[in-house]
Amino acid sequence: MIPRLFAPLLLAVLTGLAVGACRRERPQPVVLTVARGTEPFWLVDVRSDGMQFSRLGADTAFYPYAPPDFDADGRAVYRSKRFGADPLLTLVIERTDCSDGMSDQRYPGTAMLTRGDSTWRGCATVVPDSVGSK
Repeated sequence: MIPRLFAPLLLAVLTGLAVGACRRERPQPVVLTVARGTEPFWLVDVRSDGMQFSRLGADTAFYPYAPPDFDADGRAVYRSKRFGADPLLTLVIERTDCSDGMSDQRYPGTAMLTRGDSTWRGCATVVPDSVGSK
């Protein structure tokens, strides 16, 4: 039997251990693909915790992560939808050399982003390993 004097101390220790176990920090999301384009400027970060779409002068939109499908040409195709009325976001990544047209920087992949009725083309800075090369 635990003496009455030690019962509050034991309760405090056990509570502290339980709270400490719940406070584990989440691991940082892993960036899987980054695609960007110019005129108009847009950016999509595909991370392990979701897809973040932003355009210059517009609000940033967050989409749930969905692993890519691969089409017959070996391109990675990411598709995600936030809410019922929201437009579908589709990002197609192909492993081909790409230039953004504004700088001398070269990228390992091309990107085509479609959101609703709008389509933009750009480059991908990180290309998934399973994307075929041409």
